[in-house]
Amino acid sequence: AQVAFAHLDFGQPFCSVAMRRALGCLVGLVGGQDVCFASGMSPEKPFPSLTQCYRHNEEACCKSGHDHLVNEALTSVLAPACLKEYPALEDLYCSLCSKDSTYSRSSTTPLKGPHMKLQNNVVYIVLCNSFLDSLWGASLDSFTNVFDNCGLQLPENKSDPDSERRVFVPSAVDSTGEPSIPNVDDFLERISAIFPPLVRHDGAAVQVQIVRSGADSVSDVEGCLSGCSIFGLSFVGLMMMLRV
Repeated sequence: AQVAFAHLDFGQPFCSVAMRRALGCLVGLVGGQDVCFASGMSPEKPFPSLTQCYRHNEEACCKSGHDHLVNEALTSVLAPACLKEYPALEDLYCSLCSKDSTYSRSSTTPLKGPHMKLQNNVVYIVLCNSFLDSLWGASLDSFTNVFDNCGLQLPENKSDPDSERRVFVPSAVDSTGEPSIPNVDDFLERISAIFPPLVRHDGAAVQVQIVRSGADSVSDVEGCLSGCSIFGLSFVGLMMMLRV
């Protein structure tokens, strides 16, 4: 009986595209490159392409699965007709897909990147005032009407992400006569509680806290997530910035 042997061309790398990419990432990590908080790998061009966080398709810290979680999280807060109304909010939800959402492999606790850190199983995302201005469109210590045209579907109890959701119209007053979302810090607290679980540490998803630059909890983080361009603002936000 004859045995047929498959012909192997040893002049070519004998591994699949997936294997070559995995080996390339392994070499990169060993070489000291930065590691993404979300993927645990070096930033790379995503394939398949990201559909929600598409602005990061040249180089990203997310995979298609992360992108799907971001889309689910956004669609739980905004009605489908409003998903593209607030570019700054979309940028915030996609911030962990940024190629800059990394830490140095040589780092010890806390793991720190340009605008975030991981400490005590909490990921802190630090926002510059310029970013918050584009997101909020009003004094950060006051209410905004930027989201009033769509409303935000948020948990009734901001400290309990599993509490029943209702539609918040941020500038509408409640039974006490106060705006339902009185300032940007209240808003960030509510969003943090329901932020998509993209980062895992020690085998479990970690909590997210989104904070202003300069907060005591992130005094050791040198940078912050900066604002989008004026062309990235919603029409309502643009009108508020131009209002005299």
